[in-house]
Amino acid sequence: MSVLMWLAGAAAVGAGTIGWMRSEAGGYCVREEEVVSDRIPQSFDGYRILFITDIHRRVLSEQKLTSNLLPVDCVFLGGDITEKGVSFQRMRHNMSVLLRIAPVYAVLGNHDLYAGKDAVRQVLRETGVALLSDKTITLKKNEESITLSGIRQPASKKHPYTQFRGNPKEDSYHIILVHDPIWVKDREETNGDLLLAGHTHGGQIVLPFAGAVRLERFYKKFKSGWYSLPRKVGDSLHTSRMLISRGFGTSHIPLRLKCPAEYHVITLRKKP
Repeated sequence: MSVLMWLAGAAAVGAGTIGWMRSEAGGYCVREEEVVSDRIPQSFDGYRILFITDIHRRVLSEQKLTSNLLPVDCVFLGGDITEKGVSFQRMRHNMSVLLRIAPVYAVLGNHDLYAGKDAVRQVLRETGVALLSDKTITLKKNEESITLSGIRQPASKKHPYTQFRGNPKEDSYHIILVHDPIWVKDREETNGDLLLAGHTHGGQIVLPFAGAVRLERFYKKFKSGWYSLPRKVGDSLHTSRMLISRGFGTSHIPLRLKCPAEYHVITLRKKP
């Protein structure tokens, strides 16, 4: 094989790989998840949550987002709703798309702070998105309720998370929305039944054999997918479930490899 033929082949493989990585980054992969617990109220059996995080620079297509989406009861936004350099008009568009699906509850991520915390808060307020910043609210259905807490994102790594853990009743099923899963580090228990997080992008670029090379040590363990954490309720030991999403957008480069963009529909099921 001549050098020119080898170079042409290598260029074709490279172009194909870049095309594949762009496809993974720009896809609309919806993952159906189910959470079963005897702590879920009967009225919330079948309650459906659209969870999407780390949108960053992407523009949401309502048609693509909802094409395979059955009705949901609410939308949870896991932070990095935008990033520095993205127009706030794009953010307004994305929020309006989500609000046409269901009521939206959000926390901020580190990139939202870089983009301008006050401006991001204003867009959320103007569009009708409920921002949960170290705040707990009650979601009600048929005289029964669950609680939702949103954890405030620290300004930087030098600023630790607050000691806020939410303040639900002990018998209330408790969902915690937090951008960065490192919030669980060094905590004896989470005070939540279900934790939803993002930030990691699942590594975004996952190489064969080497894995997600861009992740720091903590995130090698907590990269993406489902995890179990200990939780104490009264004198009883329970297990919290934590979902870390690969996220919908990208960071730094608009490419993904073996780590497609995703969003989730989580259905709550009461354990018989």
